[in-house]
Amino acid sequence: MQEAELVKKCLSGDQKACKELYLGYAPGLLSLCHRYFNHTAEAEDALQEGFIKVFQSLETWKGTGFLGAWIRRIVVNTCISRLQSQYYLSTQLGEEYIPEVHNDPDIFNQLQYDELEKIIKDMPVGYRTVFNLCIIEGYSYEEVSNMIQIKEGTCRSQLHKAKNYLAKRL
Repeated sequence: MQEAELVKKCLSGDQKACKELYLGYAPGLLSLCHRYFNHTAEAEDALQEGFIKVFQSLETWKGTGFLGAWIRRIVVNTCISRLQSQYYLSTQLGEEYIPEVHNDPDIFNQLQYDELEKIIKDMPVGYRTVFNLCIIEGYSYEEVSNMIQIKEGTCRSQLHKAKNYLAKRL
C-alpha cells in the first residue's frame, strides 16, 4: 500500500491500516530507541510514546517527504524529550575528562556490530545522545544543540568526548 493511501486509511479510523503502519516502522524504530536508552523497557516506552504522537499528528504529514523519515523524526524527538524530562542530560553533560587515545585502525576490521553497539550503550547518556544524533542520525551541531537545549560548543565537546570514550574502549 502506498504511504499516502495508508495515512488516509489511518486517518479514517481503519485499525488494520494503523496496525500495518505500526508494524511497518516499529521494529527499526525500536532499534533507534535502544541507542538512546540502556533498558529495553525504556526503549519500548519511548517507541510507544512516539507512535502515540505519530497517530495524534498524522494529519499534519504533508505527503511531500517520506513518511518513514517523518515518523523517525518524531520518535527521535520523543527519545530526547524523555531523556530531558528524566534530567539525564542536565546531570550527565558534566565536564568529565576522558583522555584522548589513539588506536590501531585495524581494530575496526575485527570489531563486530554488537560489540560496537554495546560500547555505545555504555557511554554516559549525554555522550551517547549527542553521538547518536550527530553521527548516527546525521544532525548538525546546531540542530542537536537546539533539540537538547545545550550550547553548540557543549554539543561539540560532548561529541569529542564520546569519540574519545569510544576510542578508549576499542
